[in-house]
Amino acid sequence: MESAKRKTLKDKIEAYFAACDATAERVTLKNGGVTIRQTPYTLAGLSEHLAIPQGEILAKGRKGGEGAESRHFADALRRIGRYIVEHALLGELQYSVAAKLLEELGTGEKLPPDEEDRRIVIVLEDREGWGE
Repeated sequence: MESAKRKTLKDKIEAYFAACDATAERVTLKNGGVTIRQTPYTLAGLSEHLAIPQGEILAKGRKGGEGAESRHFADALRRIGRYIVEHALLGELQYSVAAKLLEELGTGEKLPPDEEDRRIVIVLEDREGWGE
């Protein structure tokens, strides 16, 4: 009975990724280039598909090797993280968005506070010494 439940969870997780992949479509850009667009892999999407809260998926996924359920969640979280990093490296995802999504997964670096992003610092140098 237990193994049937685990297999079902694994199948549901794989079904989520397959559903995202099934939305892939070729899009011709204005410059003549071609790109593939699809529904991205996200923790929110996985959570909705499984009808399991995001916090529960994260908590069980962070346990890692403790039970098959935790391993399935950990594998899914790594796959989502890999997807985010790959698309950021390809320039299809902005750094700030990728960093925020990776932070949500509990990996990656934390973003600086918003106030720091908006602050401009001007440094005036008096090379000739006229200000003295």
